Amino acid sequence: MIKQIITPLPEVIDRYTISLLKLERLDASEIDIDEMKEQVEYYKSGIDFDSEGIVELSDKLYEVNGKIWDVEGSIREGLDAQLGYEEIAKRAIMVRDLNRQRMVVKNDIIELTGDGFKECKMNCIAAG
Repeated sequence: MIKQIITPLPEVIDRYTISLLKLERLDASEIDIDEMKEQVEYYKSGIDFDSEGIVELSDKLYEVNGKIWDVEGSIREGLDAQLGYEEIAKRAIMVRDLNRQRMVVKNDIIELTGDGFKECKMNCIAAG
């Protein structure tokens, strides 16, 4: 029998912020707006926005995910040939560092709520 696994709060908040970014930043021709709004509301319903700590950490995660989006943007748009390998390498390092910040925020959510398992990727000591 396969056990249904409940999504931990840090992942729900992460998916919520990414869904918000998609809704805000993608052109209506790229997504189904109603479906994306439904997705945002779905994740939002699992978050306690009455908790000041959750609001603060959600905002931090939104900010970090937005920065990742910005750094990856040109590469996602297929402009990597125009950027050159040196710029792509710089962006890869920036994304790595931003993902470390993302991991720290998600771990802070776990510290605050006790929901989920802390992440630790390679070289995570430098993440804080």
